[in-house]
Amino acid sequence: MYYCGWDGGGTKTEVYAIGPDGQALIDVSFGPLNPNGASTDKVMETIRAAVDCMAGLPGGWAGCAALVIGIAGVSNRRAAETVENAVRACGYAGPLKLLGDQEIALAGAVDGPGAVLIAGTGAICFGKDTMGRPFRVGGYGYLIDDGGSGYAIGRDILSAAVRAIDGRSAPTCLTELTFQALNVSDAQGIVTWLYAPGTGKKEVAALAPLLLTAIEQEDAAACAIARKAGDDLAELAVTAWRKTGMTHGELALTGSILTRYPTIRERVIQAVQSALPNVSIHSPKGSAAQGAARLAMAYGKSLEQ
Repeated sequence: MYYCGWDGGGTKTEVYAIGPDGQALIDVSFGPLNPNGASTDKVMETIRAAVDCMAGLPGGWAGCAALVIGIAGVSNRRAAETVENAVRACGYAGPLKLLGDQEIALAGAVDGPGAVLIAGTGAICFGKDTMGRPFRVGGYGYLIDDGGSGYAIGRDILSAAVRAIDGRSAPTCLTELTFQALNVSDAQGIVTWLYAPGTGKKEVAALAPLLLTAIEQEDAAACAIARKAGDDLAELAVTAWRKTGMTHGELALTGSILTRYPTIRERVIQAVQSALPNVSIHSPKGSAAQGAARLAMAYGKSLEQ
């Protein structure tokens, strides 16, 4: 018997299985699983590979006491049904639960009351209080929210570039870096790229690494963007703790912005520690796939009662 968890992302899917003793049996990765971002063919290919992998575990599919799959956008009922139906069509007939990616990230990141602060293309703080009740702050999408995310940073880089071109702000190396990244030579080129049919939130978020280069050059505009991102992310966590009334707990920092941008990460840590000195801030203790497997074990055991 085993318990299996999938962390289904936009570029890869991690499959993690544990035995009754909690020891890892497999930890492998396949292709994309998010039906909101990947093609149906790609999603089906990933699901087939993952289900076939489970068939090779002790007891095969029948040996899986429970499977938990975490994907972004699980609230989209059609997307969730697509994944569930595909898993069933590939042969798995056992207990199955689909959860949001923030839920499995939390389960892998902390052991007790607390939250995970996730900053990738988007941004959200999700956690559980001392009574086990879930809470969230942020994560409402790039059009109205997601401050401190990769998208927000990319957008602010573009804004800094065109403002400098106009003379509304001081010159910044972000202008030339943006020109090079987009293969354009003026503000009109930036606007044409931004509003082209093929440009979306992922493409804008992909500009975020330009900030690292500019910060190395001590560019004032880049440093201001980093400070703003750090403050916006810290606000998510501080607001969450104040809403729940907690004074202690764990806060795990994850996502590309909080792992690859030390200036932003340090800003977040300083701001949160200043407001919440008794909160323990650290990197995730385990992966989201591990969290999914832990939730699968809890789910499987609940079915046995």
